[in-house]
Amino acid sequence: MSGHTRRHLLLLSMIAPTALASAIAQAQSVDDAKSLDSVVVVAERATTATKTDTPLMETPQAISVVTSALFTDRGARNLQETLRYSAGVTADAWGLDTRADASTVRGLDPTQYVDGMRKLFNFSPMARPEVYGLERVEVLRGPSSMLYGAGSTGGIINAISKRPNFQDAGEIGLQLGNFDRKQLQGDITGQLGDSGNLAGRLVGVVRDSGMQTDEIDDDRIYIAPSITWRGERTNLTVLASYQHDKTASSQQFLPVVATLKAPPGRKLDPSTFLGDKDFDKLDARVASATVLFDHAFNDVVTWRSNLRYIDSKTEFREIFPDTYSNPEYPFIDADGRVVNRLTYGVKPEDRILTSDNSLQFDFATGAFQHLLLAGVDYTDFREESSTFSGATTPIDIYNPVSTGVTIPEYLPLPDQRSTQTGVYVQDQIRWADRLSVVLGARRDHVRTETQGIADQTDNATTYRVGLIGDVGANVSPYVTYTESFVPVLGQDLFGNSFDPMRGHQVETGVKWQPTRNAMFTAAIYKITETNRQTNDPDNVLNVVQTGEIESKGIELEGAYVFDNDFTVTASYSHNEAEVTKSNIAWEVDRRLNDTPQDLASVWLAKGFQVGDDMTLRAGLGGRYVGSTVSAGATTSIRTPSYTLADALLELQMPQWTVALNVTNLFDKEYFAPCRYFGDCFTGNTRTVVGTVTYRF
Repeated sequence: MSGHTRRHLLLLSMIAPTALASAIAQAQSVDDAKSLDSVVVVAERATTATKTDTPLMETPQAISVVTSALFTDRGARNLQETLRYSAGVTADAWGLDTRADASTVRGLDPTQYVDGMRKLFNFSPMARPEVYGLERVEVLRGPSSMLYGAGSTGGIINAISKRPNFQDAGEIGLQLGNFDRKQLQGDITGQLGDSGNLAGRLVGVVRDSGMQTDEIDDDRIYIAPSITWRGERTNLTVLASYQHDKTASSQQFLPVVATLKAPPGRKLDPSTFLGDKDFDKLDARVASATVLFDHAFNDVVTWRSNLRYIDSKTEFREIFPDTYSNPEYPFIDADGRVVNRLTYGVKPEDRILTSDNSLQFDFATGAFQHLLLAGVDYTDFREESSTFSGATTPIDIYNPVSTGVTIPEYLPLPDQRSTQTGVYVQDQIRWADRLSVVLGARRDHVRTETQGIADQTDNATTYRVGLIGDVGANVSPYVTYTESFVPVLGQDLFGNSFDPMRGHQVETGVKWQPTRNAMFTAAIYKITETNRQTNDPDNVLNVVQTGEIESKGIELEGAYVFDNDFTVTASYSHNEAEVTKSNIAWEVDRRLNDTPQDLASVWLAKGFQVGDDMTLRAGLGGRYVGSTVSAGATTSIRTPSYTLADALLELQMPQWTVALNVTNLFDKEYFAPCRYFGDCFTGNTRTVVGTVTYRF
């Protein structure tokens, strides 16, 4: 990053009244008048599960809310790291990976949303969300197509942006860390003018950093201005953001025989770079504009209309070792040092328009209180892209000097466009302020246009039904049934379009809120995913849809903020995901590849008063991720489990905060995971980041 770029000033705002999340706030020693946002630890409400502002104790489905206070304390640097302590979520599913936020939920892939609208539609790389610009992250587990349309069976990860406050506040901070990390960040919000109706916010980040992987930068410019206007019955928020990332693929796909199964003296360092510093790059730019509007006609009817446009351009190039030709011995020399290398490049340009319009009716029929939601949403995803792949020069992995690399010519890919129109209706019925029933249905029409082939049209109807009730002592058991669908693009050998992949989930559980600063949940679930593509046993050139996955398990999660500034969160989950139907005989009844069965975490944080206006806070956490298995027709590899520790030390003063975050405190070396293809995904080594923040 040039010196001129580093001197760019950051700030410009973000959005609206804080309608989306009431939560239990525990104030720290910073004066309330100087705080940007309430310090939220245990959330009471969320919007992702119902598209309405609903208490978690009235939501019959498992949902976790990770507030900025929590993920900042835990040292999260990207979206997937905010979920490291959430039940059922394998946050760093592919370890240290700059290409995407690749978490799994209940062993399956989730769909990523920002502010309730879908952001990602395929596997093309796009700039990842900046966590400093987020208020919280909500994780809805399990199929959710009834409200959101086409989406995976794993669930939804919904990142909620910071919004303007009408109370004046601001901060500016400097971060320094290992791997030459230098980051300047700022956040200013407050009332604009004297009318009392207008507020703005400006959030910005400038980062100049290296990474654990040698030769790779982690540079970013992020600026997010927002403005909100509130009337007597109307709220309008406009959010804008621009982000430019300069990095490369941190994952080097190191050979299994030189990492997990390396003989003594032959194990590669986790920082090993096997690419070429003049070739490898991930240059991503994304600009977005979002409009959030709501108007209450009266006490019964409310209209909401949300709209967002995203313009994204990315260039991604990488060189990686060819472990796939011979996973057990990828070397091409007698000494076992030199491997062939492969190249891949892609340049997607994406334009995404999303809108969601709904009417909410709040009324009673006899003893029943209804919150009826009826809406129409629409998405238009367009992508123009070009790519290349092939072989390049080999490299000595124990003395990685890259030479003779040329950048191939990009070849255009077929243009793609996918539009989805969905009509949905949902009724949340409350009886005696103790029993809630959620009923919903949706009809979707999806049209996919791929240049050079016939258009594909898919229609799907999905349902949801849930029941939750307070049986006393703030204990609420629940049961729910949900569905999902995902269009499967392309045709079989005979020109027949594929049916959408379908999913359904049955979940039962209990939620307990003994006090306003505590929440405990337990859930048991079974997810079935059908219409997966498998090989045609009668024709090797064809694929058919007979595959099925079943994921079942149990999750426990809890958070408690004690009166003496002592916070405890904990989670445990056990998941059994396996292939239950397939035309590939060896795959049936096998555990799903690369999926841990057990996850556990605990986080403790305590504040100590050390003066009249000074507080020392200390935090310590542990994360356990179970072993994974990667199996092919004749080979199988097991990646061991690992346990990592994270720590926080923070000194708070009225206007200054000095914090030290350390993740992977003991610098444990691990992999997440290694695969039978012959490559290993490197885990995150110890990261140390110090932050000095001044509030005004």
